[in-house]
Amino acid sequence: MPADLFTRLRRKFLLEPAGYGRPLPKEILDGEYRGGAWSHFYAPAELPRQLLVAGLAGTLHPQPRVLDVGCGSGLMAKLLQPHQPRRYLGIDLSDEGLTLARALALPGAEFRAENFETWRPAETFDIIILSECVGYARDPGALVQALLPALAPGGHLIISYYRSGHWKALWRRIEAGATVQTTTTLANPEGQTWDIKVLQSRPPQPQAAKRTP
Repeated sequence: MPADLFTRLRRKFLLEPAGYGRPLPKEILDGEYRGGAWSHFYAPAELPRQLLVAGLAGTLHPQPRVLDVGCGSGLMAKLLQPHQPRRYLGIDLSDEGLTLARALALPGAEFRAENFETWRPAETFDIIILSECVGYARDPGALVQALLPALAPGGHLIISYYRSGHWKALWRRIEAGATVQTTTTLANPEGQTWDIKVLQSRPPQPQAAKRTP
């Protein structure tokens, strides 16, 4: 069996049912941005869930320090402007998406080309957002675990994820290592459904007392 076919079958029948994601190479992402494949994020059908994520960020932490993972063309950065973030850093793998984001010329917004599989923040944030990108991580649970230490005390991680494929398994993988504060489910007349969850780091479990002989 060819190696690439084995890899695809392993992902489809073993990894994805266990909650693993489906990474996209940078070249594909860049091509999709050039072709307009991601313009649906700006459609009215998707605006409610985008506004909910931005509103949660601004309500949980007035003037928050925000890390927007998989920021794409900058829509979330734009929606966050009314909440006056003290710090906004958006990262994305796609240079094409980042070019569109920078063209918005949003005051105080920084956009950086990074791969969320390997990049780790050198600062802390009140809010970390993963809007429709966690499903492209090789291991969504591991990605969340890697980002949680970058939350400032009392900080929150907000994830928006469209119900597709093995979405329940993906959430189980994420929630195994974090505490879910709230869950909101949004659906539109087109039959599309999203879950938006607010998570925090799980408190360390107390160690069992050692028995004395």
